[in-house]
Amino acid sequence: CLSAADNDDAWVEAEPRYLHRAIQNLVSNAMRHAQSRVTISYQVGQQRCRVDIEDDGPGVPESAWEKIFTPFLRLDDSRTRASGGHGLGLSIVRRIIHWHDGRALIGKSKSLGGACFSLSWPRNQEKR
Repeated sequence: CLSAADNDDAWVEAEPRYLHRAIQNLVSNAMRHAQSRVTISYQVGQQRCRVDIEDDGPGVPESAWEKIFTPFLRLDDSRTRASGGHGLGLSIVRRIIHWHDGRALIGKSKSLGGACFSLSWPRNQEKR
């Protein structure tokens, strides 16, 4: 169970170490590609919770939004080649969130102009 320090009602059921890994992967990617800003926000509703990680970097072309979660895939531009990695981080994120019966999506950040990665999953988890 995870909770926000300033809001006792903001709890969610999740596997903490895996959820931490998913968010850590997204924040690390955002920091690597941002010019100067990364924001993390969350919403906890009655049934679902959501975490958004946004940056002010160049973003991801819309044509790559679905395939970017493919294992070992790296976008072929100098920005991704220079940043290192093996192309597994986003596929790990998606697997973790699917395991929580959730979704991992990418879009364009409306506030910062770069990428926006969103994770959403049911607030209550089925016992496995």
